[in-house]
Amino acid sequence: MKLNKIFYLMAMVCTLGFTACGDDDDAPKDDPIQSPIVGTWNVWSQGNDYEGYIGSVQLNWEVEEGTSISLDLLGTGTPTEIPIKETVVPLANSLGNKFLPKVLKSVTFTPDGKINAVVSDYDDDDIAPEWETVKGYATYKVISDNLISVSIDVEKATEDIDDPAEKAQIKAILKSYGTIPVNVRWNGEKPFFFVDKAYVQPMIAALVAFIDKVPTNAMDPDDFQTFNMVKGVVKQLPGIMDKTSKFEAGIELTK
Repeated sequence: MKLNKIFYLMAMVCTLGFTACGDDDDAPKDDPIQSPIVGTWNVWSQGNDYEGYIGSVQLNWEVEEGTSISLDLLGTGTPTEIPIKETVVPLANSLGNKFLPKVLKSVTFTPDGKINAVVSDYDDDDIAPEWETVKGYATYKVISDNLISVSIDVEKATEDIDDPAEKAQIKAILKSYGTIPVNVRWNGEKPFFFVDKAYVQPMIAALVAFIDKVPTNAMDPDDFQTFNMVKGVVKQLPGIMDKTSKFEAGIELTK
């Protein structure tokens, strides 16, 4: 499985990087899971490039008035202040709902605790996605009506990565967070799977420490510029989260 499929699988239940490593306590049990989430659920999206998109990807982010993020969009050294509420949230939702349906079609929660997905390596607007089913890369456990825990099989998820250094790096990332609590809220008949501030805030702190260790010597100039932009954003996030009263990032699925 190519590296990007790992992240498509993570995106099944959260848009923000939803990773975990399996352990014996969270292995699927013999008794079939009895839960409304069992079954196949589809990604949905509607809209256009002019008016924007709505759909499965949903970021709900409430911050103090005037909170913004600084981005050097042109690489000139002069950052632009981008408001979180007025710009970042609607843009993230629109772009997410434009592109997610091109790489993730559906998610299946099986009665024996596995999460399967229909995904694509789509990367060309002129070519229709070629869909394939990935199975056994993630498992789940129902904690309550409003909470599940999810684990990713790290060994299986990285078995097709050929570069040893890249494989080791991805394994370390996947193993660093443990089993992830994922909230479930029903929007009518559509389940919304999301992580909240309580989970994301410490994860961001770990990400800040990690991003300084990412090697950049093999990056070409364009990749290096993009990486520095992302790094700059990541380093601002702890302060922004301190000004955050509500944070929910996830996907809403439909039959």
